[in-house]
Amino acid sequence: SMSNSARTDTPGGGTLSTVARAIAAAPDAVTCASFLLLWIAPTALGPDAVRGALLLMIVEFLLIHATAMLGGTLEARRGDGRSPMPALLLFGALYLGMVGAFALAFGQWWPLAAMGWLLLGKLRTLRGADGGEAARQQRKDDWALSMMAYLGGVVATSLLPLPRLGLQPDVVATLGLPGSGQWIESPQTGIAFGALYFGFLAWAKWRGIRLPRSNTAVPDRQD
Repeated sequence: SMSNSARTDTPGGGTLSTVARAIAAAPDAVTCASFLLLWIAPTALGPDAVRGALLLMIVEFLLIHATAMLGGTLEARRGDGRSPMPALLLFGALYLGMVGAFALAFGQWWPLAAMGWLLLGKLRTLRGADGGEAARQQRKDDWALSMMAYLGGVVATSLLPLPRLGLQPDVVATLGLPGSGQWIESPQTGIAFGALYFGFLAWAKWRGIRLPRSNTAVPDRQD
């Protein structure tokens, strides 16, 4: 049908589709590569890079929630003709406050910049609220894939035996990781999780992955 042939998010799309998918996947691919580098060489991106990467995964969880809320708000407000700006400012202030609290706890300001970087990877998801039905469905798929990847990644990296690589105990002792817990005591689990999670998102966006759904139509009533 025409609606199927017009889709530009399939792997078999044209040049424009390929460029769009590459742009959508690039931020997550760069983040994935950074996590892999830190797993091998923990101080390659600076002495506080591992601490920052672990905090990044906490910020990402907040943004998964924020993306769903903001996207739904944009869609609902544009649907009834109201300006989405007041709600966007409110949600923005709320999540900015949350990230700011984490920044204070870790004694670093950069999580606020990290929030902006992670939002860059979610532009397609938020933009879907302004598009047609296909764009809205892609927004929902992107959110669902992010949530499944996050929860699945947490479970998998918590249970699987992961090599320390560059994160040997003597190196970890010099990183100044605050608090306690598995990510602090065995930071390779959090770093591997970040690499797995962002790698999956980059692959899903590059491939234009869509969740399966029923094509069964509701039959017309016969009077």
